Order: sequence, then C-alpha cells, then structure tokens
Amino acid sequence: MDDGKNEIAVPEELAAAMRGDDEAREFFDGLSAGYRRGYCDWVGGAKQQATRETRAQKALVMLQKKQKTLKT
Repeated sequence: MDDGKNEIAVPEELAAAMRGDDEAREFFDGLSAGYRRGYCDWVGGAKQQATRETRAQKALVMLQKKQKTLKT
C-alpha cells in the first residue's frame, strides 16, 4: 500500500506518546497521509522541546477520541 512517497517522519515525542497506547497508534496508522502529516507537522513544528511534548500529549488525547483533525 505504501510506496514510500507518502512516508511521514513521526516526531519522536508523538511516537513516544503513542508507544503505550496501541489503540491510539492503530487509529493514527489508519489515517490518510494528509491527516497523519497534520498531526506530525503540528507536534514536530514546535521550536521548544517542552512545547513538542505538550502537543504530543494533546495529540494522544485527540487520537484516543478518534479525531481525524486537530481540535485544540
């Protein structure tokens, strides 16, 4: 299915947040490339480490609620 063109680098903070939650990770993996990119860009786009970690935790909550789009 994935031919490498849509490969998205998941920020470490987001990957770490999802590591303990298989259901959230499964939902994230099932999203289209555009939705996954939105989450990754939002988390990874923060300049400060603390902000990336905070955003990753917020993203995890949204993924647990099965939200496709970012609703902060």
